[in-house]
Amino acid sequence: MVLWQGINFTADGHEPTTAEEYYRIALHCWNSDPHRPATTFFLETAAATGHPAAVELLGHVRYVQGQYADAVPWLRQSPGSPRAAYYLATLSHHGCPPAGVAPSLDDAAHWYRAAASLGEPEAMLALADLYLERQLPVTRTPADHALELLLTAADGGHPYAQYRAAELYRTLYGDTGRAAALYRACLDNPMTPRHALATLMTLQSQAHLREITANQAYQQRQQRGDALNPPHRRDDFY
Repeated sequence: MVLWQGINFTADGHEPTTAEEYYRIALHCWNSDPHRPATTFFLETAAATGHPAAVELLGHVRYVQGQYADAVPWLRQSPGSPRAAYYLATLSHHGCPPAGVAPSLDDAAHWYRAAASLGEPEAMLALADLYLERQLPVTRTPADHALELLLTAADGGHPYAQYRAAELYRTLYGDTGRAAALYRACLDNPMTPRHALATLMTLQSQAHLREITANQAYQQRQQRGDALNPPHRRDDFY
């Protein structure tokens, strides 16, 4: 057993001896509120041997704890991790002097693209914003690049990406049919209530759906009127 602040930790009843066993104890600690403070104690032992999962988790833990200078070396050792790449992107985007990271949109874009290629939806959203802000080189319109990224994240079930893609379809492309489908997907998404912008997305999606439905009903009435009473015959009523 390993004693940490008066608490005994074991790996399946015996003293941990391998990096994998130290990592499994660390993972248990990270997912257990009472034992969470012990996480880095066990992670550092496993990560020091190069255990890839321990290295990646230690970078994540240090980052979310705000210990960026300690996080960066571990994050850089996790090239296959979408969240590690995303964290490095955010640090480059805004700069982080304590970690020795200067602000650089080029570096941020590099890491956002790396994270996006690994399936990180937040990186796709960040890249979409950079395109819309005209901060990245384009081969099509900035909106086309942004929409492609937003739709990829939306297809993965990200509620804010669904909402943002709907907004682009409605405001820039005038495609209310696709906008409505994405607004509905956002409203039906079980992740939406847990998102930080849940209230905004819900209220705006509902409002735009009502507007789209009302406009569609008006257009249908107009089309019916034109079919029953063609414009060239309307003088007959006067």
